Amino acid sequence: MKLYCWRGVTRNFGDELNLLLWPRLLPGLFDDDESTLFLGIGSVLDARHPPGAIKLVAGAGYGGYQAPATLDGTWRIHWVRGPHTARLLGLPVSRGAGDSAMLLPAAGWRAEATGDGIAFMPHFESLLHGAWHEAAAQAGMVLIDPRGDPGGIIAAIGRCRLLLTEAMHGAIVADALRVPWVALRPLAAVHRAKWQDWAGALDLTISFRAVAASSLSEWLFASRLAMSGWGQGLLCHAQPALDRCRFTDAAANALMRAASATPQLSDDSALDRCQARMQEHLHALRRDPYHVTT
Repeated sequence: MKLYCWRGVTRNFGDELNLLLWPRLLPGLFDDDESTLFLGIGSVLDARHPPGAIKLVAGAGYGGYQAPATLDGTWRIHWVRGPHTARLLGLPVSRGAGDSAMLLPAAGWRAEATGDGIAFMPHFESLLHGAWHEAAAQAGMVLIDPRGDPGGIIAAIGRCRLLLTEAMHGAIVADALRVPWVALRPLAAVHRAKWQDWAGALDLTISFRAVAASSLSEWLFASRLAMSGWGQGLLCHAQPALDRCRFTDAAANALMRAASATPQLSDDSALDRCQARMQEHLHALRRDPYHVTT
């Protein structure tokens, strides 16, 4: 059974968590046999997978990046990320037990002694196009790069007293470690809906704070203008002047305003409930990965 981990032009924290979490929770289960794909953490329940392969699902969700999966006999769904994914795929809402990254404490990860620092984690695409290192430094915050080593990122989240995050799995991991967090509304609208899927499993209402683009390039990308011919031309002409056109002051000010917002944490009992339900599914999966209990 092949452990699926999406990777684009760079590593992304949420997807890379698969390589840390599952070998600890399910030792000995994985190999390189792609006739069965294990879909754990990530917005990957869509049409990207080979139709002939068995798709075994443990906590993944739908993100809107491709057409949704059409469920047939090749799908073995133990649980999905949240109620929105469950409804979309025609599953019982109860099957939306939670994002598997919430199982990190069950695999041995804990928060360190909480420090007094404030950290900021942008979405990895924002770092590719923006000037967030400069904006975070201007705001007096530690920047956590979601493209880095996932174990180091977990440790960095566990050390801070507050995490501002545009990356959904920054919030999920902080919440699981009981580190208060503030959600920053992703600049690219396509990345927003999946947050509600995760939050729905916890009966949590997310209070998003606005964040400003940190550069012209990032603003164009988030607006999808960079994907059109007009946008590509504008980027080409603007590139020499990007250093003069960065919006770092606005971005840094938005971070400082977000840091003064009331932080969030899911209710302890809600987190315990989700983790217990996922553990039940996990026990069944260990007994027989290919048999799904209702």
